[in-house]
Amino acid sequence: MNPNKNIPLSQETQELIDNYLLGKLDDTQLVNFKERLKIDPEFFKMFEEQKAIARVVEEYNLRKSLDGYHAEIVEEPEKKWLTPGLFALAASILLLIGVSAWAIFYTGNSAQKVFSENFRPDPGLPTTMGTASQYEFYYGMVSYKRKEYTEAISRWEPLYAANPKNDTLVYFLGVANLANGNARQAENYLKLATKKTESAFYEDIQYYLALAYLKENKIKEATESLSKNSSTAGKKLLKQIKKL
Repeated sequence: MNPNKNIPLSQETQELIDNYLLGKLDDTQLVNFKERLKIDPEFFKMFEEQKAIARVVEEYNLRKSLDGYHAEIVEEPEKKWLTPGLFALAASILLLIGVSAWAIFYTGNSAQKVFSENFRPDPGLPTTMGTASQYEFYYGMVSYKRKEYTEAISRWEPLYAANPKNDTLVYFLGVANLANGNARQAENYLKLATKKTESAFYEDIQYYLALAYLKENKIKEATESLSKNSSTAGKKLLKQIKKL
């Protein structure tokens, strides 16, 4: 037998060697693999050849990646990226961005922070399905309690169109819209609800209207909304708003 004659590499052997090089063999397979390298010269030769090929491919890919990286960072004379003038301009832009971020954080974002600390959706009403006429409202309430606000709003809006004087419906439409991220629509509903001074939800309406104003960064309006609110939560929120 000619010792220099190459023995074809089977797919099974190829996969076994590849799995070893990729570190995919389990403990038992790893022990058997190393043992086979010791006792099978042809297998050892195949392994060395495949390892060499893998190394060449790895080096080629690495070199290609480095070439691409170097091409991106090589300074092109005609662009003059870091000339003193451009460096000063970049520094000025960064300073302007920093000042703007500071201004936003300490003004507009203060109202957002107070909103985030205080907003919790009304827990809702007991969902004991009553008459057929109340079914849609309570079905929407189930969705509301599941935090499926879009679904709740879609069920309540037709009811509101048919009966805009229902203070409970208007109130929960306002809170649902606020929870759903639509402060402007929440404001519209809650402002309508404040006209019902006899409503059992009146102080809650004032509270959530103030939060809707805060979400829109309307500090003055938020303060006015709570000016006559005697609830503990309302007084606490008003105290925080006055510090803005």
